[in-house]
Amino acid sequence: MSARFMSNRLLMVGIPARRQDRSMKTPTKIRIAAVSSVAVAALAMTGCAVNPAGGSGGDADGDVTLTVMAWANSEEAANYEAAFDVFEEKNPGVIVNLEYSDVGSYFDKLNTKYAAGSPPDVMFLVGRNLGEYTARDALLNLDDYADEIDFDSMDQSLLEANRVNGNTYAVPTGAGAVGIAVNTAILDEYDIPLPDDKTWTWDDFADWSRSITEASGGEVYGSLLNMGWPPIVTTFARQQGEDLYTQDGELAVSEATMLAWFEKVVDYNETGVFAPAELADDTGAFSPAQSPLGSGKIAATLVPANQLSSYSEVLDGKAVLVRLPGETEGVRPGLSVTPVLVWAAAAGSKNPEEAASLIDFLTNDIDSYTGRDAFLGVPINTEVAKQLGETLGDADQQFVEYVADLSAEEHDPLYLEPAGASVVSDLLATITTEVTFGRTSPEDAAKAFMTQAADALAQAG
Repeated sequence: MSARFMSNRLLMVGIPARRQDRSMKTPTKIRIAAVSSVAVAALAMTGCAVNPAGGSGGDADGDVTLTVMAWANSEEAANYEAAFDVFEEKNPGVIVNLEYSDVGSYFDKLNTKYAAGSPPDVMFLVGRNLGEYTARDALLNLDDYADEIDFDSMDQSLLEANRVNGNTYAVPTGAGAVGIAVNTAILDEYDIPLPDDKTWTWDDFADWSRSITEASGGEVYGSLLNMGWPPIVTTFARQQGEDLYTQDGELAVSEATMLAWFEKVVDYNETGVFAPAELADDTGAFSPAQSPLGSGKIAATLVPANQLSSYSEVLDGKAVLVRLPGETEGVRPGLSVTPVLVWAAAAGSKNPEEAASLIDFLTNDIDSYTGRDAFLGVPINTEVAKQLGETLGDADQQFVEYVADLSAEEHDPLYLEPAGASVVSDLLATITTEVTFGRTSPEDAAKAFMTQAADALAQAG
């Protein structure tokens, strides 16, 4: 794989946004306000806990106990526990306790812990949270712990992507990107070729997806993409020469681009490009096996590229990654290599040196990857990435090559998602749902997004 990654700003690609409940019939304005209020309340809860006392400190025997919080299923949790066992062996007197939950409840639980003054020592965060947590002084400045963390061994461009006002508050779990996962068994069955993903346009994508549905006589559908997920909207905006956010944390996308996007949502749902929208309730809410792609209902879907191996396992190895369409038909390419997730530490941790050492171990030590493979992204330590690459299965190798190919190309940097980005994400998901089910027009949706997203960023800032 390529040893370098282009300078990119942080964009969450690890976990897709969960679908909103589409049974609600409340008008768009009211629904959006309700979602935004919940998000703002969560941020306010976080804001109540500036420099809280994090973690468990030491016990009567003099051992240091660190609490780590992550989202995971039981299998992933077991892999983390195995890595922590190695860390404990290498750091006698340090005990690591893992607290994990599903992604849907993770941030509610994390914010509750902050509000109670007992956040974990080390935690998962995503790009849209970093600006919000640092604005409330909730995270440890890792630059103060350079003796514990070997920053020099990390990819500097991705590390820079996490710096806020020149300070390092988080370290990427690994490099990733977004892509479209395709079930090649379906293509083979109906004699449909893979697209040329380096040149295909959005119209090409629409025709390709419809051809699968038609060839199967409607037994399977061509595709279903989460059109309300920020990474795909950001990619489209960048293809138009814009972006979702400016470097100063303001809204960068134009109303015209959002109108074009919402018109695409309507077109794809009304002309047979997408599977029936009701199937989308499964996307992101269930395991790969339960998803429309994994269960054989569709041939292609939008995914964080690091999750390819999970789908490949379900599909007996018949899964490949292709790029999003439109990369050569616009002003510039829209895709970018970005951190999957980030490791961060609580500002008030009672054991900041040990917390920093754990982050270093999870980033710079190949022994920490026992059982983890590349699920959290391509390691940002080049030597670790090389060693890990020699042990990966076919799907993970494909993911690594996908990221390496993107990193070798010239792509404009993404900007750090500002405070308020999580509210904008919820807003985008909600409005897209309203458009999908015909409860609001693309014109009204574009206006609502521009006004309310700008308001959310202003209030958070």
